Amino acid sequence: MPMQLTQALQANFINMNIVSLKNLTLTYQSLDSELLALDDISFDVKKEEFVSIVGPSGCGKTTILSLISGLNKPTSGSIKIMDKTPNLKDSVCGYMFQKDNLLPWRTIEKNIFFGLEIKKNLNKERKDYALTLAEKYGLKEFLKKHPNELSGGMRQRVALIRTLALKPELLLLDEPFSALDYQTRLELSDHIYEIIKKEHKTAILVTHDIQEAISMSDKIIVLSARPAKIKAIHTLDFDANLTPFERRKTDKAKELFDTIWQEIQNEKDKI
Repeated sequence: MPMQLTQALQANFINMNIVSLKNLTLTYQSLDSELLALDDISFDVKKEEFVSIVGPSGCGKTTILSLISGLNKPTSGSIKIMDKTPNLKDSVCGYMFQKDNLLPWRTIEKNIFFGLEIKKNLNKERKDYALTLAEKYGLKEFLKKHPNELSGGMRQRVALIRTLALKPELLLLDEPFSALDYQTRLELSDHIYEIIKKEHKTAILVTHDIQEAISMSDKIIVLSARPAKIKAIHTLDFDANLTPFERRKTDKAKELFDTIWQEIQNEKDKI
């Protein structure tokens, strides 16, 4: 195959949309009223892109993740993940929560295998892959320990490896650092960003922390107050060699923080 054609195919592959939301709305029904939660949400996430969603508290950030994962269905509009409507049975998403949800009576190794067991996919190939990930990212010496013997940051790393063992096309990160102390959050964001980039994963992060979003993202989606609309989309162009911690110290990050903070503050004033 000619080199130019190969490069073109690679470019198309990288630029393909993993996620597409078009004119998405969600209305909650009660006995005597309706509550519009999401209003005309549209955005795309390209392969290997890291996208963060920020906005005022209660605006519907996590709700968007639940729709993308197939846990909930929109009232109108469409969601496509790799050109298919999301569903739980054949989900290609891996979900990482605020709490690591490790089972305390199981070893770290058994916790890493747990998702594969649930999916009935615990074969030798998948076990070997999971153990390779664990060794690659510094968990080999902890495999026979139990969760209570690990720090909070290390436990979240285990939770990520457990998710990656399923080989998801898309990672959904629902405030995975928020329960940790500030120093651990800084260290873990560097580690998890490195893992996601090295494993060539596409990720959507929901966070209240604007600096966190800036430090990790290729694109940041700012939501309005409820009913949530897209207020702004910021495309970031940091040097690819910078770690999240190094990004935080740049003038560009500080300027972007001020812009996004003001966008969210304006929405809070409307509440």
